[in-house]
Amino acid sequence: MGKSAVVFYSTNDEKETVSKRVTLLDEQLEYARTKKNELLSYLKKELSNNLNIPVGYWLQGSYKNRTLIRPVRKGEEFDIDAGVYLLFNAESSAISAIDAKSIFRKVLSLFCERSSEAKLEDPKPNCERISYPGSFHIDLPLYYFDKESDLCKLATQNSGWIDSDPKSIQDWFDAAISKYDANQKARLRRCIKNIKTWVALKRVKLPSIAITIYIAQKYRDFEHDDDVCIQNFYNLANYLIGGGEILSPINGDDLIGANEEEKQKLHTEAKSLIQYITSANDSDSASEAHPYWSAIFEHVYPPFAEIEIENGTINLPALTTPPIINVRKKDKNGRFIADSSADIINGYIDESLDFTITNSANYPYNATAKWMVRNKETDASLANDLGHFQIYPVTQTCPEYCGYRGTHYMECVVEADGVVLGMKSIQVRVSKMARPLRNPQRKSYGVRR
Repeated sequence: MGKSAVVFYSTNDEKETVSKRVTLLDEQLEYARTKKNELLSYLKKELSNNLNIPVGYWLQGSYKNRTLIRPVRKGEEFDIDAGVYLLFNAESSAISAIDAKSIFRKVLSLFCERSSEAKLEDPKPNCERISYPGSFHIDLPLYYFDKESDLCKLATQNSGWIDSDPKSIQDWFDAAISKYDANQKARLRRCIKNIKTWVALKRVKLPSIAITIYIAQKYRDFEHDDDVCIQNFYNLANYLIGGGEILSPINGDDLIGANEEEKQKLHTEAKSLIQYITSANDSDSASEAHPYWSAIFEHVYPPFAEIEIENGTINLPALTTPPIINVRKKDKNGRFIADSSADIINGYIDESLDFTITNSANYPYNATAKWMVRNKETDASLANDLGHFQIYPVTQTCPEYCGYRGTHYMECVVEADGVVLGMKSIQVRVSKMARPLRNPQRKSYGVRR
């Protein structure tokens, strides 16, 4: 067991692992933490002044549980949930939920006028949202909490003050996982993050809270993260396909809340997940399992070359016909630079690369090539651009672009009728800001006339 363990988790922060690639960078977390603290400090003071009552806040959700994940696509944002609490009984004081939300939004608007980075989004029925575009957003539900009666209610636009106590969910979760030691809890949290990443990649309806509750209730622990992933993914997928519900342990509410179309898509992806999980589990090595894990985690899965280095081998999986790939380099204006069939390609920012399989005739007529870009290094990570994939017929060229400095990978997997026929990994090294001129202008010496 643990055949792909080193690909999923390592105590060496320098290694590319699933855990590293789904986790936000320290710089991203620190920026979010600073902005969050700035906003909540402002709210605590200004909202209190406006309502003449004490105000508090309480973090909740993935940030509180330490299960935040990196956005899986460029341009997407991660979110922080922070409940804002009016520390009195609003209903006894004849303050309606709509009035409270109106004052709350006014204070948020004033904050955004003072900040060049924060943006107040359109109001939501049950919360307000402040975004820091291109980075993250903070969802801010508004509650009142009456300490004497221990009553907590949420301000909503359509239903007034309604019973809601997110702290009770957090207390339940903490109690549910209290039986595990520190290492087990860490693996459990990484399991939740892996499932959330799969959900985000496949665009299915399975809310974070539902995943968290299910894993807290049904978690199966193993020594290695890949085995944890295999068993818990498999159990969850089977549970969903069988029509299993995930209900709140506090009030019995349906935590998925999917309509029929969303359920159908979820079931379809869950069935595919079981197939890939089974194939990965049946594989004899991390290299052999790589195409199946890649089908699950797409560009978030670490580059194949990183697995080769870790295992101390340069052998690809036993495949029928590895593709031979030509890479055509063009400058930022589309002018031809060079062709290359090497395993390492050097390029510059803004240049383009065209990848073509030159032995496509060796594959069946219905074969397709999945071209998977796996980005690395800080520039791409800060942009939350870990890569993407495109699927073309094996005869079609795949165009790509050098957008980030550093070492990246292009992987090609050729398939037909669900069978992997060939695989190739090309390292792309993007350096400097622009390609040097071939014939730089000579310096002029002496006096001009």
